[in-house]
Amino acid sequence: MALTIRECTMSRARTIALAMIALLAGCHGEQATSPAPIKLRLSFGTKPFAIELGEWMRLPIAIVSSAGDSAAAPANVLVVSRNPAVVRIDSGTKVQSIGMGETWIVASLDTAGQTLLDSINVSVACTAELTPVLTPQTQTLAVGESFTPSVTLLTCGGHITRTDTYHWTASDSTIVRVDSLSGTTTGLRPGQAGVFVRSASTGSLYGVVSVTVTP
Repeated sequence: MALTIRECTMSRARTIALAMIALLAGCHGEQATSPAPIKLRLSFGTKPFAIELGEWMRLPIAIVSSAGDSAAAPANVLVVSRNPAVVRIDSGTKVQSIGMGETWIVASLDTAGQTLLDSINVSVACTAELTPVLTPQTQTLAVGESFTPSVTLLTCGGHITRTDTYHWTASDSTIVRVDSLSGTTTGLRPGQAGVFVRSASTGSLYGVVSVTVTP
């Protein structure tokens, strides 16, 4: 069947259009697509935390990629404390708390043409309990002899010494005489007695010295 002039013209235009679409599609397919560069960062892998005075720990520092992969940071990662009087770096990623307060720990690493950084805030605190240390805990003395006991209040696992005023008493004042302020104890007659030390401000009992008086 013979085509009319109009039909022939429309068919030719359609052919040209399809050819252009194919050409454009081919050119688009030939364009090179470069993958997005992978970015790296350092991560402590933990939130800001508190550590007790005198404790130490190793910080879990990792290298994390923008793709989500992670690996432990190499040994040449540099870790510094902004306040070494509070937290010091013993070696590598090992940190130890040596003073009350807070500081920033900063990690840095030069790798793959990038400088990676991360930081974390660390505070140093201690528990409030007191550990009284009484010296001596037992004492033997003759009638007429004297000795003076002492008490030391420790906290923060023994790293800090607290001060207080003390009140000393005897369980039997006929066996020993005790100076209430200094704790100086003198044997009066043979027997056994306890010398108690309490906080002068709160009345809390800190300890008892067991005293034996010999003839």
